[in-house]
Amino acid sequence: MPALLCAGALAACSTTRGHANDLAEKGRFVEAAEVYVKLLNDEPNNPEYRASLDDLRWRGLSQLLTQARQARVEGRDEDAEANLEQFFAYKVKWNSKLDGGMESSLLEEMAGTHRHLRQLIIEQAKRGHALTAESHLDRKRALLAHPEMAPIRRDMEEAVAQGGAATCANLKQSLSGGAQHWAELVSRYCGHYQQSAPRAGMFPEALGVPTWQVSVDGISNDVVQYLMTRLSGAFEASPWYSEASQRHAPMTISGSLSERRISEPVTLTAPWTERVPYTDHEDRTATAEVPYTVEESYEDKGVMKKRLVQQKKTVEYKTTVEVTKYRDVSRSFDYHAQRRGVEYHFAVVAQGILQERHAPLAVKAENALEASGYEHNITFEPGGVRPVKFERPNKEGWLDGQLRGYEQTFFASLMSRWQDAFCAAPAFAVEDAARCARGGVALPGPAKQALTDTLGDDAAQVHRLFVWN
Repeated sequence: MPALLCAGALAACSTTRGHANDLAEKGRFVEAAEVYVKLLNDEPNNPEYRASLDDLRWRGLSQLLTQARQARVEGRDEDAEANLEQFFAYKVKWNSKLDGGMESSLLEEMAGTHRHLRQLIIEQAKRGHALTAESHLDRKRALLAHPEMAPIRRDMEEAVAQGGAATCANLKQSLSGGAQHWAELVSRYCGHYQQSAPRAGMFPEALGVPTWQVSVDGISNDVVQYLMTRLSGAFEASPWYSEASQRHAPMTISGSLSERRISEPVTLTAPWTERVPYTDHEDRTATAEVPYTVEESYEDKGVMKKRLVQQKKTVEYKTTVEVTKYRDVSRSFDYHAQRRGVEYHFAVVAQGILQERHAPLAVKAENALEASGYEHNITFEPGGVRPVKFERPNKEGWLDGQLRGYEQTFFASLMSRWQDAFCAAPAFAVEDAARCARGGVALPGPAKQALTDTLGDDAAQVHRLFVWN
């Protein structure tokens, strides 16, 4: 496999291919294959890259399956199934075909997974702990979603459904008049597994939609109605609500939305740089042709004579000349503008009594938005000054965000109030524990203990039957 060799050169290992080969030498075949995918994307017609990629993918899948088998032998079933899930994920991603040996190993590992899930899920379901079995099944959904695992998935789902039906039948035998929260829990348990159960009566704490008394300044009637609608919806989505209840908690909403604007004249300064010309003197070296006379001898009719001859020579000399130069001078440009700004301030509190002998519910929120900027129509390009206009933030959009956020705060406060009111006791009867479970939050120890005799391990899961949002 020459493409997987690092060629012994450190320089090659610094390249992308060298990095991939280094990963392969360390046995990190899956990571190396992913790097080779990038190489092949750059050079899709490189046969050496293609051969290396195919080899690395095979090695990576084989390694994942081997690690799964080893973990299974050592009793680390969760690790084995994590490796098997990775194996399936990369097999699908790479569209890989398995040879006979790998197919055989896969079947063995799937059989090991089936044995473990029978113990983890089916045994729990048979003991009447269908919700607990289902929680384990949910953890394995990604693994069981692969087509090869479909028979195992169906086996688990059937066991959970059968366990849920059997537990439902037993729970219905425990129903008695007056225990409305327990009846609601049993009804939801049975309904969760598509089993019929007597409809629970209205629970004692049930409330209808609150009656609102509103006093909010600075907000239109349409927005006030919008706020009441959203808070009523949040109440209907909470454990406190029952459509059948004739009791309506009177609640007040008070608050205000204010807007403060500012506008004041200001003087702004923009720095800029001017190139200023000036005259300077420079020494230069010049040359000139200077004539001079020399005497030379010549022969005329056999007689030697002399004459003067004029010649020239180049002479260098120094001179001073005037030149124009430029220097950068820092300047400032002052101009007049308006500083404009706005501040939005929103405050609201909703309060009312949900339960007698309990403190009133008070849900407060307060927030503000400040923004400011300059406004002018001056243009001065050297200083980068151009006309600007201050854009005020959209008040309606900001307020809508505040109201939506307050709706979530109001809902969270309703959920917390249920927990505070009904889940803080040091000891619980079954009915009280079922009432606590209605809050949709994991039960505290004392409440869980109260349900354990009837529900076993499912006592830790029954809150999942109550989903509020």
